[in-house]
Amino acid sequence: MKRFRRPKLKDGELRVYWGKLPHDCPDVIFAWQGETSMKGDSRLLHYYLAGQQPDPFVTPLFSKMRPSLIQELEARGYDITTIEFRIRKRETAEKQT
Repeated sequence: MKRFRRPKLKDGELRVYWGKLPHDCPDVIFAWQGETSMKGDSRLLHYYLAGQQPDPFVTPLFSKMRPSLIQELEARGYDITTIEFRIRKRETAEKQT
């Protein structure tokens, strides 16, 4: 049985990785560390990477959803369990001094 460990995030970091939340199945995890405004940034990442959008050419609208980027990558044969994305906020001049 594979043991999932939660990676240590640095302050001001957003991360997307394959993992497991307590009492849940393995899935893509969106994590953030730092000020609470980063929660919205994490949601933005989720919207673009894992969110499904309605197909604008089908009526009625929302009757057919387009696949998310993660679903599209899986359909093209990529191993999603190796997904990893991380980005850090730029340090301001006040924090550097």
